[in-house]
Amino acid sequence: MIPYIDANLPSYADRGSPGQWNLTTTIRAINVALPPENAGLLMKPGILLFILALLIMVPFRPTGSVAFLPNARAELSATNPEFTFQANINGWNASQPSGTNPTIISTALFASQILTANAYVVDSAVHSLAYYQPGTLPSQVSVFDTCASANTCLASVSVTPSSPGNLQFAFPSAKTFELYCQHHPFSMHAKVFVYNSPDINGDHTVNIVDLVSVAIVFGTNSTSSSFNAKADQNRDNLVNILDLVLVAKNFGRNL
Repeated sequence: MIPYIDANLPSYADRGSPGQWNLTTTIRAINVALPPENAGLLMKPGILLFILALLIMVPFRPTGSVAFLPNARAELSATNPEFTFQANINGWNASQPSGTNPTIISTALFASQILTANAYVVDSAVHSLAYYQPGTLPSQVSVFDTCASANTCLASVSVTPSSPGNLQFAFPSAKTFELYCQHHPFSMHAKVFVYNSPDINGDHTVNIVDLVSVAIVFGTNSTSSSFNAKADQNRDNLVNILDLVLVAKNFGRNL
């Protein structure tokens, strides 16, 4: 049994509907140059059979759900991931099932993918929802910060009792970013975990080349000479079955 690979918050809302998959798959011959030390990996029957199984099962399920991976979905055209926070001076989502100041984590959120954030006030205070660079401390956060892609503060939106906030932002890299209320940074501090993009070779399409890119470094870790950080989808410093599944669930998507 393969473990769940999603850990979505209860407040996380994927409002898209699964894309329609064509029932005909075209397989093209490709040339993939393998490093000498990895040249034999694709000859392993287990790797080949697993990739073939992924290619067969994922595209041919119109609903996009995979029976043995209840939280995994594959879509040709998926809407941007979205979450909603309650703004409370005691903490984001204070006293909610997600826990106070939770970490936003979803396999639908990877580098360059737009995340839609919604926030509304449940106390009488004025708040803001702001993304900051990884490692930014509460003492470094201020309502006077200028937010821009090259700054410590990346983006922000005001949230008041009479006006909910809505913010769309694409995180530039696969890191864990800080989420603050600039008015109450010490009590309202959550995080956003961003996965590596499944488009490993950067051609804006998730295809067989990306699956092979994971397969040729399968089993390596961050201390291995052949380790490919981009293939480590969930950033756990190990390339394993979860990384193959994360690429496969996005197979066919244009990014």
